Amino acid sequence: MLISATRTLSALTTRALFYVALFIVVVVLHVALTSALRTEGWNGSASLLTSGVVVLGLVLIAVNVADWVSSKLREHREMQRVKQRLPSGPCCVLWKNAEPAQESEDAMPWEVAGPLRARYPKLARRLGVEGVAIAEFEIAAGGKVKNVHCVYAWPSDVFFDSAREALLNTQFQPKADQHVRFGSSYRMPFVFRIAGASKVKEAGRRAHTLRPTLQAAQQAVEKLRSPN
Repeated sequence: MLISATRTLSALTTRALFYVALFIVVVVLHVALTSALRTEGWNGSASLLTSGVVVLGLVLIAVNVADWVSSKLREHREMQRVKQRLPSGPCCVLWKNAEPAQESEDAMPWEVAGPLRARYPKLARRLGVEGVAIAEFEIAAGGKVKNVHCVYAWPSDVFFDSAREALLNTQFQPKADQHVRFGSSYRMPFVFRIAGASKVKEAGRRAHTLRPTLQAAQQAVEKLRSPN
């Protein structure tokens, strides 16, 4: 299963938007304050000087508060990154196009009865980190998933946590003309990708033929674990 996400705003873009908004606020506040002082009987130069000093003080306070908040947010994100064992910089999942895997007698006899949606880990998306998770699970009589285990997760277990959450909230139903055996386990790969992320050759880990069947998942595990 492929899970796509869009890139978040960069720090440079966020700062530019902040200063644009600050500039608009400064202009509006300066004009409003100058008009209010003139209404009170102040002359033109005195009202302009006073309003300029007041606005400058407010701008300095706003910039310092914004820097303090940004610093605290960076510290919090770094603590979360270490806790979630995410890399400090962007990394990509790369793979070559491959022929679709042929289903065998051991292929999964179940199909998704409703939408199967996985949540892209928030911090990983912000850091530009792509990932892979392969989950092994069983399906109960009612079509609900149980006993979800991690077969492989790269570069962090947060991708498996997202895959596990998606499977536990998904309903399965038997395929047409298929006999299901309860107690059997199945494997499903999840590939987390960010739209627009740079695809640098030899960057990240290559994943080949990641498809939601037992045979394809087994092949993917072997290829993911093999050296680049």
